[in-house]
Amino acid sequence: MTTTAANNTASNTPTTPPSAAAKKQTVDYEAFLKLLTAQLRNQDPLSPMDATQFMTQLAQLSTVEQGVRTNETLGQVLDTLKNSGMRLDMAYLGRKVEAASDRISLSEGKAEMAYAIDGAAASVKIEVVNDAGQVIYSAPGSPKTGRQTFTWDGKRSDGATAADGTYLVRVTAKDKAGASLTTATVTTDTVKEVRSVNGETEFVLKGGAVVKGTDILSAS
Repeated sequence: MTTTAANNTASNTPTTPPSAAAKKQTVDYEAFLKLLTAQLRNQDPLSPMDATQFMTQLAQLSTVEQGVRTNETLGQVLDTLKNSGMRLDMAYLGRKVEAASDRISLSEGKAEMAYAIDGAAASVKIEVVNDAGQVIYSAPGSPKTGRQTFTWDGKRSDGATAADGTYLVRVTAKDKAGASLTTATVTTDTVKEVRSVNGETEFVLKGGAVVKGTDILSAS
């Protein structure tokens, strides 16, 4: 997707509708104003409202009005911050990023990702899983500590060639006692689209993987 298309995605993001709390406060303010007006119109001319009581009610009205205006202002500030954040996220378009993801992109028989293991591993297994949940490739991984690289030429375990696309990579590691160790996987790809989904920014990578802003570890 081109930068222009991605920008259109951002510009078409709907404005956040007023919250239920904001609507309720507006209704409360209007009801209070109507009640005070009716009270002044229907008071006994021979026994008018006490001045102190009247000033107290005016002060309450002013407090409600200020609360409504404050919430409206905060809503506008929040919308501005969201729009500013989206514009900053657009800077990732076309850039190569490293992101925490268990997805690998196969293109023209080439796929690569990095992984790391938390602890001393006695055995490591790497599996490639398709969209149907089937393990189509399996191989032992390196038990070394630190960042390791996994490369895949697209060949399935049955000898067939997998189609280009995005696949799940599952890395499992165990120590000498057979206990499972925590693993982490990192993919490297180019950002082709930035979009907003339910108020949260998502980055669509060239290979098809989708990551969140918090998943991005570096960019170049």
